Amino acid sequence: MKIAFISDIHSNLEALNAVLDDIKKRNIEKIYCLGDLVGYGPNPNEVVEIIRKMNIESVMGNYDDAIGYEKESCGCAYNPGRETEVGDESINWTIKTTSKENKEFLKSLPMKKEFEIEGVKILLVHGSPLNHLLEYVKPNITPERLKELTDSVNADIIINGHTHLMMAKHLHGKTVLNPGSVGRTKDGEPLATYLILNVENGIFNYEFIKVKYDVKTTVEKIINVGLPVELATVLALGGTFNMGKAKNSKKNDIGFKL
Repeated sequence: MKIAFISDIHSNLEALNAVLDDIKKRNIEKIYCLGDLVGYGPNPNEVVEIIRKMNIESVMGNYDDAIGYEKESCGCAYNPGRETEVGDESINWTIKTTSKENKEFLKSLPMKKEFEIEGVKILLVHGSPLNHLLEYVKPNITPERLKELTDSVNADIIINGHTHLMMAKHLHGKTVLNPGSVGRTKDGEPLATYLILNVENGIFNYEFIKVKYDVKTTVEKIINVGLPVELATVLALGGTFNMGKAKNSKKNDIGFKL
């Protein structure tokens, strides 16, 4: 059985459509989402409605929680100053823009999802098994913390999002995977990423996929709806950007006419 896992779409309609088109070509039998459907990007309603229409099962991300419940903060680990300001502006704009019906859907998402395929037990969370919404399980996680996380569950495979970084870790017969981000990668490439898991006869393998999408259109939308220019810059540069310098950047520094 081939399953696709997507995460951290962040209201990026162009990236989501490109990933879904790619998935269609690969004989995928099921799609799951690791949360953060909304935030940062210009199309929260359209993204949520696609997930709903396609019946893509998703767990709740910290941004889904913040927008659904109209919170003041997403709980993200922002640096003080402009990065925090940009995050707050994104939350406020998305709360105002997202429909009541779609907020109710975001509120309905579970904190975790567990299932079994051919004897392989799988756990889905946005953050970690011990902090479903907010813990960043990054590639530089210590072996000690990784052991705490894997020992806390019976799953053979833990799949999480939140960091926007693709990751595969193995410890004591357990595997931790992160598909990266559909709508807001942080690995230095302006691409959408996702994960394919193939399970056959109780044995599994996985593959990380990178997909090109129309970044220019998303960037232009961000500017046109009045979201901070820094959000456009982060997309254009694949997440590698110092927000503290953003206000002094020239418009053509990111390669797009804004």
